[in-house]
Amino acid sequence: MTSSPASGSLEHSRFAVVDVETTGMRAQGGGRILEVAVAILEGGTIHLAFAALLDPGTPIPPWVVRLTGITDGLVAGRPRFGDVAVGLGQALDAGVFVAHNARFDWRFLAAECAAVGVPAPGGRPLCTVRLTRRLVPELRHRGLDHVAAFFGVENPARHRAFGDALATAHVLRALVGRARERGVETLEQLIELHDRPRHKLRIADRGLRIGRPPFESAIRNPQSEISS
Repeated sequence: MTSSPASGSLEHSRFAVVDVETTGMRAQGGGRILEVAVAILEGGTIHLAFAALLDPGTPIPPWVVRLTGITDGLVAGRPRFGDVAVGLGQALDAGVFVAHNARFDWRFLAAECAAVGVPAPGGRPLCTVRLTRRLVPELRHRGLDHVAAFFGVENPARHRAFGDALATAHVLRALVGRARERGVETLEQLIELHDRPRHKLRIADRGLRIGRPPFESAIRNPQSEISS
């Protein structure tokens, strides 16, 4: 399973926006993936490229059932992670791995890949939490619900992988738009902004002015209908 960052203009970069639902909070603590989805953002358009409900091979804790609505009965007879690894890898190929709190999703996918003997996603992931911190510093709470509400993105399928992946893709599109308003024109510049240490982000420079002065847009991301 590989994932190669696109290069060149930010407008034409391809992003593979990932979400996983899991049986626990730690990949190294026995948590398994229940559901995984990948939404593609490319050229301003978004589509769901991959979604799979999985049998984790372990009972689903009651708190996860309450959060996601995914029960043991719902996953009975579903494929295991190893059964979908190839299709998932194809969805991630040639795209920049993005997730909200990307370290969480990345670690779970890496652990599942290691368990079935396939390569983990390559490259370096981008995190929409971190991009929000840099591009929307006035937003104090950066959970997906808060960021989605800020950009006017609806998510009727919250805590389902396909719903959260699509919502995160719409959030990413809004963040990319905000970055471009501040003069960020290439994927490399977006990665530079994403990776810049917080202590080097002076309040006056949080917009990463490149080429032209920043300005605030009154346009918000249109509300999106996300269906299963």
